[in-house]
Amino acid sequence: MKFLISALILVFVFNISFPQDRDSSRVNPYRLGFVLGMGVGVLTVAHLQQYNSWWKGELTSFHFRDDFNHVLNADKFGHAYFSFLLSDLLSRSLRWAGVGENSALIWGGIGSLLFQTYVEVEDGFRPTLGFSISDWVSNVVGAFLPYARSKFEFLKVVNFKMSMFPSEKFKSGAHRFIVDDYESLYFWLSFDISRILNLEFSKFWVIDFFDIAVGYSVKQIDWRGNGKREIFLSIDYDLTKIPLKVWLLRQIFHLLNYYHLPSPSLRISPNFRFYVIKF
Repeated sequence: MKFLISALILVFVFNISFPQDRDSSRVNPYRLGFVLGMGVGVLTVAHLQQYNSWWKGELTSFHFRDDFNHVLNADKFGHAYFSFLLSDLLSRSLRWAGVGENSALIWGGIGSLLFQTYVEVEDGFRPTLGFSISDWVSNVVGAFLPYARSKFEFLKVVNFKMSMFPSEKFKSGAHRFIVDDYESLYFWLSFDISRILNLEFSKFWVIDFFDIAVGYSVKQIDWRGNGKREIFLSIDYDLTKIPLKVWLLRQIFHLLNYYHLPSPSLRISPNFRFYVIKF
């Protein structure tokens, strides 16, 4: 997953480097060319890193190999999350170039899905990997989630987040990068309680700032479908609710809102355990 992290970092830097909220009634060809050129650069860097990490070596005929439950579906959450994140960042970049909001969301989803599909196709030519249908379906869900959220009210109350905390396996050196260790990753659905309850706290944003999140992680996985699933309930924070006048801070807080910050949490499965602070 290292290749995708690098791609996201490049898009992240771009997003906080240029204003996204300028009103534009037409596409700026120079900005659009810059966005497309950046996309080509990201793909090139991603290909080189993925090649060195996973694709170098023997090729085989294209084949499918589904891995639906080999890590208790944690990888499906990962595919959906990173596709969602890339889609949102791409659509924001297109908005900066003057593309209309609806079109930017659609093309952001398409761009994200093409990026992830390219990776799956390359995996399909590697003997130890393969094109995974379930991974690709997860990519579709994540890539078009930003667009779906703009169209359906019930999705606007939910945000998709991730957090990381080193597992014992990662500490022991089982993985070089923490994003490759699913036991170190936590995926969260954060629910906007004030919006769900139709409450108005415009004068008291501190109250509106708090949400409730449901989290998922795995432990003791053997990559053959065995292990333990963990489910959490946690307080969450919506950083976009903080009223900020400085444009750069608004952009940074929007991007930080993809991450579930440390919070009081309750593990409800496989057993109950309360955490004063859960990372």
